[in-house]
Amino acid sequence: MKRSIIAFTLVATLAGFGCVMRTEHKIEAHITLDIRHIDEQAEDVLNFIEGKTDALPGFEEESDDSSWLQRTSEFLNPMPVAYAAEMKTSSALAQEIAVRMRDRHSKIEILKKKKCLGENNRAYLELRESDYLKDDKKRNEVQKIMTAENKDRKALYKELTRINKENGATVTDIEKIYAKKRLSRAKSGEIFQLPPAGKNFNDFKVSAMGKKLGAKCKAGAWVTIP
Repeated sequence: MKRSIIAFTLVATLAGFGCVMRTEHKIEAHITLDIRHIDEQAEDVLNFIEGKTDALPGFEEESDDSSWLQRTSEFLNPMPVAYAAEMKTSSALAQEIAVRMRDRHSKIEILKKKKCLGENNRAYLELRESDYLKDDKKRNEVQKIMTAENKDRKALYKELTRINKENGATVTDIEKIYAKKRLSRAKSGEIFQLPPAGKNFNDFKVSAMGKKLGAKCKAGAWVTIP
């Protein structure tokens, strides 16, 4: 009798352990999917802002046809498709903010070339001292543009955090992703603050851009992209 009880307990324990392992595996898979989705979403948003595309994928309302296709896909493969669908939420606010940033983008590009503005490692603009800013009037104009842009960036990051709430993403997470994306798109002559010490900096250091910087490639340092 005792052997039967022990055997039953062992089987139940192993079964429970297997259940935990399967659950953890699913959670880890979802976390990987979440990060990939936000990363791809950032590419779409920045492509739109920079004028590389004329649409903002993932933010438009679904058509009846797309809803039918989604329901069919969920029936055939319910877990991954249904979970991914939760993360693609339309947002009129995100579109409005992105349009304002797109309209302002060309002015910011010019100011970056004049070395008036730099991109910090939190995904916001910062004033950088240059001859152009010695004129008070020009300095005030640049500050106004920078303030408006940073205000929109903060609002966008907050909205992206909201629509990605199922992922458990924070505003800080979104800022890090966008800072990394902007750095990867940096143009020669632009000023950037490199990521703080950690994985993002280590990844950048071994990249082609990081190798070009050589000894200047230090965590948190402000550099001019070669």
